[in-house]
Amino acid sequence: MGEQQETREARLRPEYGRLYPYLVPSQWAPAAVATDRVVAHVLGRPDGWFITGEQALDPEHFEFRGKPTATDRWKIRPA
Repeated sequence: MGEQQETREARLRPEYGRLYPYLVPSQWAPAAVATDRVVAHVLGRPDGWFITGEQALDPEHFEFRGKPTATDRWKIRPA
């Protein structure tokens, strides 16, 4: 039949675990799930953070595998 689509995955680097206490460092998870958790956390914070149209999961903080998807395009920045 058709090609099986590879799911984009993300893994939080252990040295950044303290910034994301709601994620498990070094554990691969679907990037869409990690993005949802990060965005939900940011939206619940009243400290001036906001989301722009780039990427929510900072490549410095996360490792990735698989093909990028449209859900990987949100970026969070301080105000």
